[in-house]
Formats: sequence, structure tokens, C-alpha cells
Amino acid sequence: MTAFTDILRPVFIIYFVVTAFLLIFCLIRAIKGPNFTDRMVAVNVIGTISTAAICVISIYIKEGFFADISLVYALLNFLSVVILSRVVTLNHASEKREKTDKSTPEEVKK
Repeated sequence: MTAFTDILRPVFIIYFVVTAFLLIFCLIRAIKGPNFTDRMVAVNVIGTISTAAICVISIYIKEGFFADISLVYALLNFLSVVILSRVVTLNHASEKREKTDKSTPEEVKK
């Protein structure tokens, strides 16, 4: 069993190095993103990568409760994206409504 663990150790190290680079790139996109949607997708990808990393850690240290933690984290990630989308949609709709309320009836006909 130790030979199998010795073989997998470099695989885990490579996985975590690649994951770290991906998280850094997503963090840069989340900060610099030209649109709010780019930022939201980057944050969602960060949450997904983190969930996958927690699952791999669970396999590496052979503790099953980390899989439960990753499921809860994935649900929180999904819920945060849904709530942010809803808030942005409501904000956009209210701005659009205010814009049409300020216009004159002649502008509405055009």
C-alpha cells in the first residue's frame, strides 16, 4: 500500500500546484473583470475549484468527513451565485423602471 501512496504523492503535488495557478488566474479575473458577470463567474469558478480541492484533500488524508464539508461548500457557492444574480436582476429592473418613469410621454411613443 505504501508503494501506491508513494506513486500518488507527486500526482497530488502537481494537482495542487495547477489548482493554485488556476485560483490565482480566477482571482485576477474577479478583480479586473470588465463586467460584473465576468466577476461573478470567476468567483463561482473559485468556489468550484476550492470544492474540488477539498475533495482531493479528503482522498489524500483518507478522511470522509471532508467530502461532506465540500458538499456544503458547493451548496453555499451555488446559493451565493443565485442570490447575487437575483440582486443584480432586481437592481437592473428597478433602474430600467426609473429610466422609463422619468421619460416624457412623447419619448415613450418613439
